[in-house]
Amino acid sequence: MSDVAYAICGPSVVGEVIDGEAIIVDLRSGAYYSADGVGGAIWQAIEAGAGRQAIIDWALGAYPGQAGVVADVEGFLETLLANELVRADVQDAARPQIAAPQPYQAPALAVHKDMQDLITLDPIHDVDDMGWPTRKAAD
Repeated sequence: MSDVAYAICGPSVVGEVIDGEAIIVDLRSGAYYSADGVGGAIWQAIEAGAGRQAIIDWALGAYPGQAGVVADVEGFLETLLANELVRADVQDAARPQIAAPQPYQAPALAVHKDMQDLITLDPIHDVDDMGWPTRKAAD
């Protein structure tokens, strides 16, 4: 069965889930993101190759009767796509086991831009053949 599967936009996007919170860094823009609870679980599912339908089915099963869960999950996935943290593909998606954080809280992606200059700073690759501290000439 084909489904929309998601892939992390690596190698420029990296992420790690620590204590249920996804910490995601976009090395292109220097922005970093965080998502905890349900958002962290969704990020782990994406890392495991889960597709859109598998993630929605998980959320419906983990939080039965929770109003708006499908819209919340779809909105979170769209936010990840809009921020170019993941890309969508039509393929046979995985259906991994996903642990449900309790209680339910709508997944949200927090954007942090306070360290952009430091994250995008790359003095090692921004030099000419002479090495540091000789900067590479502009093209």
